Amino acid sequence: MKILIKLAGILEKYPMKAILLSIAAIIVTGVGAQNIEMATGNDTLVSRESRVYQENEQLEKEFGGESVIVMYEARRDNLLAVQNLNHMKRLENELLAENDIYSILSPVTLVEQMVDKKFQTYQDGIKEISGSLEKVGGNLSSISRKLDLMSANADVLQPGLPEKQETLENMVYDDEGQLRSLFEEVVVDERHMMMIIKFEGGAPDSSKSEIVEKINSFLDENKVESADVFVSGKPVLDDAIRASMKESMQKMMMLSVVFMIIILSLVFKVGWRILPLGIILAAVIGTVGLMGWISIPITMVSMAVFPILIGLGIDYAIQFQSRYSEEMSAEEAQNE
Repeated sequence: MKILIKLAGILEKYPMKAILLSIAAIIVTGVGAQNIEMATGNDTLVSRESRVYQENEQLEKEFGGESVIVMYEARRDNLLAVQNLNHMKRLENELLAENDIYSILSPVTLVEQMVDKKFQTYQDGIKEISGSLEKVGGNLSSISRKLDLMSANADVLQPGLPEKQETLENMVYDDEGQLRSLFEEVVVDERHMMMIIKFEGGAPDSSKSEIVEKINSFLDENKVESADVFVSGKPVLDDAIRASMKESMQKMMMLSVVFMIIILSLVFKVGWRILPLGIILAAVIGTVGLMGWISIPITMVSMAVFPILIGLGIDYAIQFQSRYSEEMSAEEAQNE
């Protein structure tokens, strides 16, 4: 109580200095508002010091974290067409430079692995043919068959995806026309295939958002004629949640300001009746700015603070101003 009395005495003695100091403090803290971030990660719900969080963090560090799924849905029956895989390959190339990506798995990566093995097989075959030339007489038919096979699949003799649809289908399907088991993880059915982009464990939300935005930008600029492409996964959902949180806060603040102006104008019968609104806005700006300066993100839990802050702040501001007006009126009446 003594501290409050002393503080009141200082404010009474130096009113202009107190006002200027308050404005300066609001401006300084308000600048930090531009650093505020929305957070939806596990650490917003579970303590970083908990065993569960640390074990999960270690697991993600060793085997990668959350994944983004880029799903290709064919409009016709040519899902595994060369042009579709080339589109997927270009997207993969766009993402290779990102440091926070742990791995990318897609039909493209699997086909390229098979091409590498085929290339090695053909190299071994060429060596065998070279050695067999010394025994031309007895091996002409065998050499002819191998040369025919190499000619038919010549587009796998170079790195990258096959250029011929027939070669691609021979790699993806077995002799009975069934999808090879190697592709079952990324080819869901005859109309759906996907690219799985796994983030590094502990990748920041900002980096995930940038990569998701990069994927969406690429897909907007590079349409696929024979397929519809959409992006999903927890990082995509979290990004949408953060955007929704930001939008909701903006709407909440605007609606609060509008309703408070209306209510104060109609109900609060004193001079400077809108002043409490300015006080509470200054408090909100200062709070958000301070959170930005000390790197405290806004989470789904901490968002609940702002309605309480607005409610209590406007309540005390109205009471303070009302009491001040009463004292001023009483003093004026006494002087008369």
